[in-house]
Amino acid sequence: MSSSDQPPQSRPREPQQRSGCATAFMLIAGVILLIPGVLCAILNAKMGAGAGGDPITTFVMMIALGGLGLIVFAITRK
Repeated sequence: MSSSDQPPQSRPREPQQRSGCATAFMLIAGVILLIPGVLCAILNAKMGAGAGGDPITTFVMMIALGGLGLIVFAITRK
């Protein structure tokens, strides 16, 4: 066997650095998505709406959960 039959030894890749701009953008977008959901939760608590409240409120709170997920992803990604 010749040495050309074996794959060349490659150095292990260095981990890529995080982009500060992308992290900041995801944090800002997450906070923007989170604000309406928090306001809906406050309004529901003050108005005494039960779990079967307005479907629009439920939709807005789901968007807020997406914002929270985006914030968590931005902080924990490598």
